Amino acid sequence: MLATLLMLGGCGSIGGLGLKLPSLTPPAEPPLPGVEPSTAAVARVRAALLTLRSDPALAARVPAEISDAEAAVDKADISQHDKAAGSHLIYLAERKVDYARTLAEVRALEAEYQALRLQRDGLKGGAAP
Repeated sequence: MLATLLMLGGCGSIGGLGLKLPSLTPPAEPPLPGVEPSTAAVARVRAALLTLRSDPALAARVPAEISDAEAAVDKADISQHDKAAGSHLIYLAERKVDYARTLAEVRALEAEYQALRLQRDGLKGGAAP
């Protein structure tokens, strides 16, 4: 019996008897399809926020929304290892960054539209449609 116990290998089986010992550690959970690791997700969202901040034409149009998005990214970064809330906070941060970028683009297009209207009105001699 002692010889059999001494032949225990690291593979979880008893020598040549072919008996499997139960594993004491739970198996690692594979990531769900389509779900990226939280650290990479936070880095990706932070990069999108930094891209928006580095564009002066857009960043000047939505400073409050950028601040909100930055707070959401920071909150997601702090709780990224929390299984319950981490992925949700990353999702919210991503949506806030997307919203800030979209709103900045809309405001830029509205300003361009107004400038083109003024230019058109100037060409027509000041008459509005």
